[in-house]
Amino acid sequence: MKKIKGLNFGTALLVLAALVNLARWTGLYTFSDHAPTWIRDVLPILDAISGLFTGLAVAGGLAFVSHHLGRLQPFTPKGRPVMRFWGAIMSEIGILIMSAFLLPPYIRMTTPAELRAEISDLNSWSVMAVLVGDLIIVAIALADGRSAGFTHSKDGRTQKSHTAKKQQRTATQSNAHGRTYPRKCDHCTEMLRSANAVGGHMKKHHPELCKPKKSLADALFEPMEKK
Repeated sequence: MKKIKGLNFGTALLVLAALVNLARWTGLYTFSDHAPTWIRDVLPILDAISGLFTGLAVAGGLAFVSHHLGRLQPFTPKGRPVMRFWGAIMSEIGILIMSAFLLPPYIRMTTPAELRAEISDLNSWSVMAVLVGDLIIVAIALADGRSAGFTHSKDGRTQKSHTAKKQQRTATQSNAHGRTYPRKCDHCTEMLRSANAVGGHMKKHHPELCKPKKSLADALFEPMEKK
């Protein structure tokens, strides 16, 4: 993902994840049975801040990791597992499992009585309500067309090598004899886009200039042949 003024999306997620427990640490060292009333009033605000950071980190982390999984290689050319890829997979699965344990109690607690009456299994419903949003994030990120396929690193390097060679050939062709393209023909107003276009244009429109030059031997023996 593109960097925005020196801060990319991955770095922002690291900052959010680091702030998740900050509010909890603050409450841990300020709360006690003899704490002032204003501290007890502030604790719900700290919990809300922590919950906000947690939600942003979880949702953004799932999207970020899933998006980049397509660019990581599961195995090296020698068949060895790449720990970054498999570590990301295991972390993503762990996030989904923990979300399914952490959020359902809150969903069950806040479900209106009218809706409770329509749900036969509230426990399973609450788990599915949590996972559906997370799985949508994962599915969209993995289906993103900009992500690379699960290919070996060797294939990726080969493709990059072919692309670099093609660009080098194009640059060499474009700059042959110190000339850049497109440019105007030296003998007319036709615009030429490459060195190959120059040859075709000269043969078609200026054939008299395309006659091969005679070598010294041809020039010496030509009079003898006419005799």
